[in-house]
Amino acid sequence: MNKIVTLNEVPSNYKHKFLGEGTNGACYLTKDGQVYKEYKDQGVYDEETERLLELDYPGFTFPKQLIFIDDIFKGYIKDYAQGKTIESIEQLKDIRKFIEALKEFETNVMDFSYETELYLYDLNLRNLLYNENKNEIIDIDTDVISSFDYHLRNPYFENLKELSNNLEYKFFPIDYKSSTLNDMKIESIVGGYTRPSKLMEYSIKEMEKEIEVKSLDDYNKGLNLIKK
Repeated sequence: MNKIVTLNEVPSNYKHKFLGEGTNGACYLTKDGQVYKEYKDQGVYDEETERLLELDYPGFTFPKQLIFIDDIFKGYIKDYAQGKTIESIEQLKDIRKFIEALKEFETNVMDFSYETELYLYDLNLRNLLYNENKNEIIDIDTDVISSFDYHLRNPYFENLKELSNNLEYKFFPIDYKSSTLNDMKIESIVGGYTRPSKLMEYSIKEMEKEIEVKSLDDYNKGLNLIKK
């Protein structure tokens, strides 16, 4: 399979079904069941963009082909992943099951970070899918990365901080009564030293001094009980 494809125009079978639109482009389901992301203007093409084609890590969908229309980098083809965006999730029957998926994703982020020394700076909740059946979280928008100076900052901590800051408004948007939990939150969103899954687990322990926590609804009620 050619990893860099030059065409005169975007084939109609690349846009079999519209999937959604983001800040810099729109995604379509292709007729053969893959995803075509098309940039609104044109993408940034450099050595890092080419490097994406060589990456293959659990929990991420990286570009498989880069698509050029004449001399313009217009988009790319990647695998299709099923699930709901974490941003759109309103109900979870088992919040602990979700936390287990988050732990696995954090480990995937760790492996990616140390082996590639790349920075994932768009881990927003619209780009993270949760597949409840498989109990897995997948980053579906992986074209926004940059090289990282490993000697200045640990890439894993930086990527974990990015993840924490995006998860904060949905899962720990409060100041806690507990100074221990507040310290853990600061370590997570400022330094990336505490995994967000660990903060959520300890939050549940604090909540369960007053209520039983099974679902996301229970968890949200619990946040009101343990906030400052």
